[in-house]
Amino acid sequence: MRRVGPNSFTEIYFAGCNPSYIETSDGYVMIDSPQQPIDAVRWREMLEEKAPIRYLINTEPHGDHISGNAYFTNTTVVGQVKLQECFDRYLNAFGSLEDKRGRYKQMDPDSVWLVGHPDYPASNPPSLTFTDTLTLNAGNHTFNIIHHPGHTAPQTSVHVPEEGVVFTGDNVFHKCRSWLQECDPWEWLDALDRIAALDVEVIVPGHGEPCSKAYLKEQAQIVENWVGFVERHIERGASPEEILKEGVPVTKQDPYPIGQRLFMHDERLTGLIVHNLHKRIIDKKQAAGTRAG
Repeated sequence: MRRVGPNSFTEIYFAGCNPSYIETSDGYVMIDSPQQPIDAVRWREMLEEKAPIRYLINTEPHGDHISGNAYFTNTTVVGQVKLQECFDRYLNAFGSLEDKRGRYKQMDPDSVWLVGHPDYPASNPPSLTFTDTLTLNAGNHTFNIIHHPGHTAPQTSVHVPEEGVVFTGDNVFHKCRSWLQECDPWEWLDALDRIAALDVEVIVPGHGEPCSKAYLKEQAQIVENWVGFVERHIERGASPEEILKEGVPVTKQDPYPIGQRLFMHDERLTGLIVHNLHKRIIDKKQAAGTRAG
């Protein structure tokens, strides 16, 4: 567990994302939920032993951020409206109950008995939603919840001014491989500029260690590297399959290794990134041509 503010903590060593919490004078506010069921239950028990958990704010719809929601049934779940709409689709993409049991038997046997347990729902999506911004108050803390699309369409940042901290979800991967498999890269770059404008000392990324705003330029450069790489291949008429067949110099685009037990997805991720960016760049060029015409 890493302290990131006077009353703010994040866990950077779990499988999946960095779940976090803030201790207020009226209970806890969580940012994302632990991916592994046993970690989620232990977190809930640890926090509720001292005070109630008032809110659980999801920063995005990917399974490593939302699957642990099931184990926080007495807490108000908060999310951007698009996240509420796609919650179950993304959760199902993370695997059926049988798929999860099979995975946990191999990687986390302590979690197996919690998968499909009758005390916990299969899905626990946001019940409190917002479109652009939402401000919540818990005790002596303010939570400015901001829609920052980029890594995903519902991507959300949570700015806590009393702590000098912003929780960005996966718009920031600090010194671990960035996932651009479904991103809008131009929205992502805009989100990074908007995050840079916030008055904070600490950024808690979706993956990797907490960092300062100085890292945002490097994160933007990684996004720009990937766009430039795919764009150059498009200019010579290459398809995604041809780009991948020729071989992708991944570390020239992003020098960092994949993190948090996700190494088995490393090669597949490259294919997803190339296909996503190829389509988005082509679509953008076509849209610009249509407007010019």
